[in-house]
Amino acid sequence: MWAVNNNRLNPNPITKFFVVGLLGLTVVHSIHPVLEWTVIIIISIMYFMNGLKKDAVKNIVMFGILFLAPTFKILAQLPFVIKMFFSLIFVLRMFYIPYIAGKFLIKTSDVGSIISSMDILKMPSAISIPVAVMFRFFPSFVEEKNSIKMAMKIRGIETKNPLKYLEYVAVPLLIISSNIADDISKAAETKCIANPIKKTRYIRVGVGVIDFLYALMMTAIVVGGWLCLK
Repeated sequence: MWAVNNNRLNPNPITKFFVVGLLGLTVVHSIHPVLEWTVIIIISIMYFMNGLKKDAVKNIVMFGILFLAPTFKILAQLPFVIKMFFSLIFVLRMFYIPYIAGKFLIKTSDVGSIISSMDILKMPSAISIPVAVMFRFFPSFVEEKNSIKMAMKIRGIETKNPLKYLEYVAVPLLIISSNIADDISKAAETKCIANPIKKTRYIRVGVGVIDFLYALMMTAIVVGGWLCLK
């Protein structure tokens, strides 16, 4: 039996993977600033349509702050200390576009739809299984981290001291991470993930209009941005 995802405003995970990879190329080959803003607005609209309204507003505000950082040409004329500070902000701006595209992928994709999409593309299990484990691991990791911080807050423990942070947060997280990885591995083996027979997926995914619009707009913007800077 199949369970079909009826959210037509949420692109296929493969489309979102493609967009993340495409926007990652803007780190090594920048695009025109106007087109950078166009990408931010489009992705923020995608956030908004999928119920992530606060994140949509946050994307625009954060990029607006990072956009105020001077370019490398201006930085070359500034003192060394100021140059180092603003260089870090400029680097954050370079990575911010692929970052929010990846965040959109993680927040709007579940493991079932990702695995089903990879099955359609005939992806080998050597690729699909690690991706599934990754998407299971990081949400559990963040949840455990928040639980540790909440427990520390209840007990009145501060983490401003880096050494205390390592003692109270980092060390427990390392131990918990090992336990999470073991639990995920056991769950995968229990569900016969290594069985070579064809699996029955309860989530069916397909390609819709939103996939073509999302992928084509991003491709046109990135390619157009490179051509504008030539």
